[in-house]
Amino acid sequence: MVCFLSRMYQPAYHSSFNNLETKKACGCFILPLKTKVKGPAPSENNAEQDDVIDEVLKYFKANVLFRKFQIEDGADRVLIYLTVYVHQCLLRLERKNVQNRGEADKVLFSLAQERFALPGESDFVLGGFFPKPENATEKSLIEGFLKQAREETGLRLLDKIFVDGPTQPPSKYWMQFARHKFLNKAFEN
Repeated sequence: MVCFLSRMYQPAYHSSFNNLETKKACGCFILPLKTKVKGPAPSENNAEQDDVIDEVLKYFKANVLFRKFQIEDGADRVLIYLTVYVHQCLLRLERKNVQNRGEADKVLFSLAQERFALPGESDFVLGGFFPKPENATEKSLIEGFLKQAREETGLRLLDKIFVDGPTQPPSKYWMQFARHKFLNKAFEN
């Protein structure tokens, strides 16, 4: 019985936005975000409604343990990208030995502003999951959307890892996941 249970397959969590009708760039849906950060993403005005960033943060701890992920549609590509980005955020905070929210805010803001690889570029680690942009307009759209999503993800991640207060160290229950790579991929090693 134990042998049977150890072989059971637990699927990763997928995005609930896979059936949404919206613009696409590089196979990714340009999803509505609850954000004040400027960018091409439509604004989600309903504060009660979860967006893809809420899904990423809600399912991060479970999804990051998976080595395989079956993409259902464009929202899953956004989920994959942002899950790997959250791992990069945790790794950067750990390496910088951040001890309070003020320091973490500066680190994550600068990380979001750094130049990052895009689908179709040779150094893009998720290349097998994302098609190349068909033209410069599509490349510009995906770059703007990912930059906007990265900045907002960093802001919301801070709320999760500094639950004990802004002057307290980051939550060990989040920081331990800096050691786990989602799909065995990382934006930095």
